[in-house]
Amino acid sequence: MRLAARGTDDLGRADQDRSAAFDLAGPRWDRLTDTDGKADVFARDLFALEGWASLAGQLGEQQAYAFAERTSLMWLRPDAFAAATARGVLAAAEAAGFRPLAAQPVRLERCGIRVLWAYMCRWATTERLMLLDALAALGPGLLVVWTAGTGSARAAGGEPVSVRMTRLKGRNDARRREQASLRAVAGSPNRALTMLHTPDDPADVVRELAVFCDRAERAELIRQASTHLAGAQPAAIEGAVRAVEAELPPLGLPSRHRPGRPVQARELFAGPVEARWAALVAASHAWPLLTRTPQAAFWPEQEMRSPWT
Repeated sequence: MRLAARGTDDLGRADQDRSAAFDLAGPRWDRLTDTDGKADVFARDLFALEGWASLAGQLGEQQAYAFAERTSLMWLRPDAFAAATARGVLAAAEAAGFRPLAAQPVRLERCGIRVLWAYMCRWATTERLMLLDALAALGPGLLVVWTAGTGSARAAGGEPVSVRMTRLKGRNDARRREQASLRAVAGSPNRALTMLHTPDDPADVVRELAVFCDRAERAELIRQASTHLAGAQPAAIEGAVRAVEAELPPLGLPSRHRPGRPVQARELFAGPVEARWAALVAASHAWPLLTRTPQAAFWPEQEMRSPWT
């Protein structure tokens, strides 16, 4: 069809259609996070904008806000599957009142690791980043979408579900971790092998949908989760769990004791998975994980937090 054959009304409607489908305005980020300054950062974050475009384009604006508030993500990392504790974490989350809505295996590559923790690794050493790369190279993890079992828009006390789940997750420092936390259930031994990741607030839920999933995967995950969110029954996620276990069988958490010599970096990336996992565990105890010269903060609250104090 020649463009000249179309009337001005047709062109106007076409422009409106393109805008509705592909140029969705970002949300009011201050509605999705209470952290001072974070809304301004996320308004310029490409993954945050992409995640919102998928949610709002698929569910509509108001339902997109509701989805972000009523759900949380959990990435059960490869170390949880290698340590054979992933199933225990899933059971503990359900026992704490959370209900799974959808799940799929997710493998993050080196760049995905850096994107996921772009705002949280300001204290990380280069050794810690190498350990994260080795972790990702072990195999896939499992991404699960959860809601609170109450079925309300927010968890008890008016909290978004992501805030409640992150509190249950527990600290990454094993010495200060609550004994009833999910990381305690997972047997996380230190700041490097934390076993699971959850978003801190609804803004992170939106952003991380785009970090973990491409466009087609994201659409299917949102479809499944929103369908189960409208009901009362948990989603069946056993098939997704088995798919991860088929690629990364449970190995158990090996002893940190490796007499004789320190771990060499090449041991983390070459050889059978059992040897790489043992080297990763040993290196996670021996290598420096925190720097005393952090990168610049992204929002004011980060300046007030230090893992050294």
